[in-house]
Amino acid sequence: MAVIAVALAALLAIEQWQSGPAQPVQRERSPVALTGIASSYSETLARTDLVIANAETQAKAGSDQWLLHENVARNYFERARLSGNYNDYAAADTALKRAFAVAAPGTGPHLVRAQLDFGMHRLAEAERYLKIIDGYAIPSLPDERAEITGMRGDIAFYRGDLKTALNLYEEADRTSPGTATFRRAVYAMKTGDFERAEIYFDQSEREARLPPPQLRAFIELQRGILDLERSRLEQAMAHFHRADGIFPGNWLIEEHIAEVLTLQGKLPEAERRYRDIVRRTGHPEFMDALASLLSSQGRTEEARRLTDQAWVAWQKRITLFPEASYGHAIDHCIGKRDWPCAVRLATRNHAARPYGDAKIALAKALLGSGKIKEAETLIEAVRRTPWRTADLLSVTKEIELKRRAASN
Repeated sequence: MAVIAVALAALLAIEQWQSGPAQPVQRERSPVALTGIASSYSETLARTDLVIANAETQAKAGSDQWLLHENVARNYFERARLSGNYNDYAAADTALKRAFAVAAPGTGPHLVRAQLDFGMHRLAEAERYLKIIDGYAIPSLPDERAEITGMRGDIAFYRGDLKTALNLYEEADRTSPGTATFRRAVYAMKTGDFERAEIYFDQSEREARLPPPQLRAFIELQRGILDLERSRLEQAMAHFHRADGIFPGNWLIEEHIAEVLTLQGKLPEAERRYRDIVRRTGHPEFMDALASLLSSQGRTEEARRLTDQAWVAWQKRITLFPEASYGHAIDHCIGKRDWPCAVRLATRNHAARPYGDAKIALAKALLGSGKIKEAETLIEAVRRTPWRTADLLSVTKEIELKRRAASN
């Protein structure tokens, strides 16, 4: 029970790394047997591909059964959350449409649809499908009811309603203990209660009982991110290396190692790692990171080419899944000092999910555009909530410096 809840929360509650290769992946299309537990990223990805091949074969043979199409969607969604490939999200979306097309009225994969919409930052759509589940003639089982309540808490969290989010997490845990533990860790991290976040991350791992390597590494990654938020670079790097040892080959872990290397001034090693990640994933965020690193060394022409290449990729992502892309593409515009672009994307991102990080991102864009008062208003709105992050402190200080400079 707790294993399912914790794993799902771990993959859904954190939003900031929906990324990965833009190119489609070719897959074998015949049924294949699977055994054992995957212990690396590449092995997990390969096994997921085989599961998808089996599911698609079954759905083709029983094309009038919506449950088979739901199974295809669920497995593509699982792959998407591992790879970040937007084409996998699109494949999950297509499979869900097929499922609803053959489902009888009032039936269909409403929970998976809600999970995908939430993952794509479409909060209103996710909420709509959760409400449909409320109307089922046969009530959901406790685990599913708890997960639905937890998702409602996540929706409140990303709308900036932190009090409601906590209340819903408490309700979810009363229904099925452990459902909201990881979610509480995220809440604690974003509100500056680092010790409590550590406790919840530890508890998440215990509640999973025999967690697979992928989940263990993911929790270890969060511990590193927690230290990174506190500028504890050595401790963060230790967690990231530990995560890499548990689940080797994961680009998400390797990207955080490259980030710390950059902060430590170990630029040649950071560059090598970023180049490898860009080669493997084609992800524009890492192109931007590499471009920034090159620019800091005066290698402006190569940096410009990478930035241009990244923007092409960002535009494709924004076209495919706009709400899921806005928040990540903002930094690209800020890096280019293209403030109209930054404000445009940050405004749309804030409209989709008006929580703390979105307000801070919009404040950054406004500040770069010289709109100090508007930026200050947003930051003050965040400061009236429990939200406390390093980004909030940084932008608060920048606003103060700009106000002093303007008054002199």
